[in-house]
Amino acid sequence: MPGNAAWLFCFQDFSARVASLTPRQERVMFNVFYLRRRKNGRAVALWFLLSCTAPMSALGQPQGLWTLEDSIRRVVEIAPETRGAQAAVSARQGALQQAGVWPNPQIELRADDKIGKDAGTGGTDFTQFAISQPLPLSGRLGYQQAVAGSALDAARAERRNQRVRLETQVAQRYHSLQLAAERLRLAEQRLQLADDLQNIGRRRAQAGELSDLERLRLDLIREAAQQGLDKAEGAYNEALSRFRAYLGLSVESMPQLTSLQPFGPMPVLDQLQAGLADHPAMLAARHRVEAAQSDVNLARAERLPDPSLRLFRERDFLNGRRQDVTGIGIGLTVPLWDRNSGRIGEARAQVIEIQSERQALERDLNSRLQQSYVRLKYLLLQGEHYRTRVFQPAQRVFDLTRKAYASGEVEILSLIDANNTYFDAHERYLELLQEAWLEAADLRLAAGRVVVSTEQDTQDE
Repeated sequence: MPGNAAWLFCFQDFSARVASLTPRQERVMFNVFYLRRRKNGRAVALWFLLSCTAPMSALGQPQGLWTLEDSIRRVVEIAPETRGAQAAVSARQGALQQAGVWPNPQIELRADDKIGKDAGTGGTDFTQFAISQPLPLSGRLGYQQAVAGSALDAARAERRNQRVRLETQVAQRYHSLQLAAERLRLAEQRLQLADDLQNIGRRRAQAGELSDLERLRLDLIREAAQQGLDKAEGAYNEALSRFRAYLGLSVESMPQLTSLQPFGPMPVLDQLQAGLADHPAMLAARHRVEAAQSDVNLARAERLPDPSLRLFRERDFLNGRRQDVTGIGIGLTVPLWDRNSGRIGEARAQVIEIQSERQALERDLNSRLQQSYVRLKYLLLQGEHYRTRVFQPAQRVFDLTRKAYASGEVEILSLIDANNTYFDAHERYLELLQEAWLEAADLRLAAGRVVVSTEQDTQDE
């Protein structure tokens, strides 16, 4: 190969590789090519090594590629729902800390003119100092701690349940954007094929092998493909906007997602049903029931108010001189009129109310789990059946019809029918794939399963 031709070949190959490199790799490649002109052996060796490694690093993990797991981690990190759930846990922790604290003592200091009048000297003196300490002997503090502890456990379970809901929201936006991107790629492919067919039709029309009516039909196919591309671009931009907003990405970012693939493997229903007892929503409901039951005990304990121990020291005028008197006393509130019966009845009713809510939740989760499982199983079967019985045959028919039309063996109506059948079948197959992934997300929500586990999830469990 002549020197200039070899250089042109290398430059073209270099340009193709640079298109998939990062800016830093581009600078390295330019330096290598500059050295090549002056030290051929060493430069070519470096170029060879870089050409073997750079495309792998660039294509193995493309810059800006978002997986579903990456998207979930991002949302969990920035979502206000996460901060709200964490704040609820912190609030319950504070309540638990406060629940076991003894009440503060009360100090009394009294001044009057009693000694002055008795002594005949007049004036005002401090005559009494007392300190009173309520004694929580009814077990109230223990029940308060039990209520607060169960409420804290419920808040932690609800925080984990919030994670499951967030993952479902992320999955819905992620798979919607996946489908929009696939539809856009399909529309671009459809337009490219329509352009090719239009060019073939024009050449055959110039050769007198195609009538004006048939050529116009090919033009209509091309325009319909252009309209489909415009619609797909609009849907993609809309899905992209929703995805960016939920992940807090800038409007300039262009996240690249993984392509839609068939979902699998199918989870085992028995395992999902066995794990329903550990569903975060069920755990939160169970802890709320425990808190309500402890609240009944607390209401019973509150029927007897805390006694108050009082220590005092008084100064008085006795036997013609000032003297100090020290004493102790206990104050009791007699539950004559208020026996806290209304509060006890309220707490008992709340237990029944929360237990009923928990039973309804268990019923709904079990029903939702079975429905999602059945729908997912049906979608997987339908998708596989559609792929083998409709999509792949339509693809083969379209390929054969295009070749036959290019060689003049079939009419344009056959080509139009094969074109529409193939692209409609392809789009429906993509829809089935997306519906399966969305149903899988609903199934995880019903089962309380997460895709991405964090250290905090382990602590909550």
